[in-house]
This record gives sequence, C-alpha cells and structure tokens, in this order.
Amino acid sequence: MQQYNLLISKISSTCFRQSAVQHPTTTKKVLDYLILETEKDIRLLETRKQNTFRIMAAKKLKQIYNTNHNTHNTYKRQQYVLKNIYHKLANEKAMIILADKSKATVIIYRHEYTKKIHTFLTDNNFHNPPDNPTNKDQIRIQKTTQKCNQIIPKQHIKYLTQTPPTPNAQLKLHKPGAPIQPVVHNRTAPSYKLATKLNDILNKHLLLDNHYTTCNSTSLATDLVKCTINDKHKLITLDIKDLYINIPLKETIDITRTQLLKNNNTQTTNQIISLFEVILRQNYFVFQEQIYQPDKGVAMASPISGTMAETFIQHLEGSFIKHLLDSKSITFYSRYVDDILIFYGSSYTNPNAITQYANTIHNNLQINPTPENAGQINFLDLTITRKTTNLEIDIFRKPTTTNTTIN
Repeated sequence: MQQYNLLISKISSTCFRQSAVQHPTTTKKVLDYLILETEKDIRLLETRKQNTFRIMAAKKLKQIYNTNHNTHNTYKRQQYVLKNIYHKLANEKAMIILADKSKATVIIYRHEYTKKIHTFLTDNNFHNPPDNPTNKDQIRIQKTTQKCNQIIPKQHIKYLTQTPPTPNAQLKLHKPGAPIQPVVHNRTAPSYKLATKLNDILNKHLLLDNHYTTCNSTSLATDLVKCTINDKHKLITLDIKDLYINIPLKETIDITRTQLLKNNNTQTTNQIISLFEVILRQNYFVFQEQIYQPDKGVAMASPISGTMAETFIQHLEGSFIKHLLDSKSITFYSRYVDDILIFYGSSYTNPNAITQYANTIHNNLQINPTPENAGQINFLDLTITRKTTNLEIDIFRKPTTTNTTIN
C-alpha cells in the first residue's frame, strides 16, 4: 500500500506541475507524459505486483483525464461566450466599465461614456495646453532629481517613461445621474516612478498625525462602540466633491514645507519640495488624442495624490475642527479620504448650519451632506443606528454591490 500511495502521489504532483504551465489544449500531451512516467516507475516494482499497480494507476489516470477534459470544455465555453459578448458590444458601439465603490459591471454606450467624461472635464475647468508637455516634463524631472542627492542616491535614479497618462472612468451608480469617478492610468507618466519614490520619502519625513482619520471600517467600528450618546445627538455624513482635482497646489506645497521643517533640516526640506513641485506639474492626461489639464489639483491616481490630499485636509482639520469639538457643537468627527462622519448635538447646531460652515472652510472644496434617516446612517460599509445611549453597528452593502451585469 505504501508503494501505491507513493506512486499515486507522484502521478498527482506531476500532473499538477505540468498542467500549471500548460494551456488546456495540451491536456493529451500531459497525459501521454504521465502514462510513460507511470509505466517507467511500475517496471521498477516486483514482476508479480506490476499488473495490480497498472490497474490502480489506470483508474487514477482516467480520473485525471476526466477532470482535465471537463475543465477544457468549460474553458472553451467561456471563451465562446466572451467572444460573442465582445462582438455584440462592438456592433452596438458599447463598452464594459466598472461601477465605483462596488463590484458591479456596467455596460454603457460609448457616446454616453464620452459625454460623461466631457461633462466632468467641463465642470472641473480642464483646459487644453497648446503643446504636449511630456518631453519638457521628462527633462525637468531628470535635472531636478540629479540635484536631490540628500534624499535620492544616484544609483536609485531610473529611466523615466515618456507617455502621457490616459483616463478611465467608473460610474457612481449610487449617486443621481450616475456621474463618473475618473481613474487615470499614471504608470506611463514621466513622473510616475519619481512620484512613487517621493511618496515613500514623504511618509518617512512628513509625519502626519492622522488625528481625525480612520484607516478602515474595523477601526471605525471599534471607535464607535466606545461612544456614549444621548437623545439629543444626531448623525450626519459629509462628502468632499472631487477632492483630488480641487487641491490648491501652491497652498499645499507651503503647508508641506512648514510640516517638513518641524522634523528635518532646511536642505532636505528644500530638496523634497523641489521634487514635489516638478511632479505636480504633471497633472494632465490624454483623451481622444487631446491633452487635458486642470487649473488646479493633483494628478488623479498618482502615487503622491493621497499623501498630498491628506496633508491639505489634515491642515484644515487642525485649524477648523478642533474648536468645534471643544465647543461641543460636534461630539465626534472621523474622516476616510473624502467621506466624513459627524455626531452633533441638536441643541447646539443642525445639518444646514454644519453644511454651511463646512462650505466656508475653503473656496476650493464643495461639501455635500447626508443627514441621518430614522436614527440611521450609512458610512463606508457600516450601517450606524443611533439608540438612546449607544450605537449599533451592522454591515452595509450598497444597492450596487452585485455581480450582475447591467444590460
């Protein structure tokens, strides 16, 4: 029996090793190889045992064949269905895109997709530069990098790509009119590698306190269950509209410089800022063979965008949120990127007052509120229910959380 187990183990492991690197259409070659290897091993056994092991090995090989045959047929059916879908989409001038903040797959006509992108570009004051700035940015980045020996060793300076990034978009199905959430492919951008390196440097030297931020739903839920409330407390969420493209560049650079000088010498700070400035110039992309660039804001999906947004927003929070908490106008404040959760005392303030105040914090930021409904509100993937003295937390799944294709 031990010999049989060893033989079967070898057959199975050999099959896995071969099939892991083979296309399903080569199943016959894999099985031929297994048969030869199995027979070779069987002939090493005593003559009187060989026929018995051949019968047992044949059963195992047949089982492997049937499994691979079914897998191959499934693969062929999937390829056939996908081919028909792509042909149908091409004939109907449609395309497949993802929904924002869900796993839904959306089929949309190409002209509608283009219209939504142009609406976004117009609403956010994108313009067309007279020339493609990619080559100039490439040269500027190389020269600046060579001067920053305090933070980037020469051996770490890599060749940079020279292709402008391209946009994609996800649909916000959970919002009226299903506007787009732009997603820009920045990996081909001249500043991408440098932005990745600089983001690591900033995380090391900037030392943001993250006092009002939450990193995920689990962390937020832990904080919420510790909260004590009363019947005067209410809930509201705020959404910062199009945060990244509305970040004021010069102001954020000045904030970053001040923050860096708290923990670093002047030379290191100046080199980081010089890289920062040259990277921020590259906030354009190409769509339908035209270059588009916003009047303000950082490059969407750039490795440095998140850190820059946090630097700017945390500066505002330190200036405007602390005194609201101290005055008891609000009793809880937590933010995840551009989504904010607030508890407030209804005897001190109301949703309109909170929204009006939030929209006066900075001219670039537009804040959209969502008040609680029947003592309940959704934030991230949590449903938060207000009780008399505490909060109940449950999992929230948006109506768009589905694997169904919209046709």
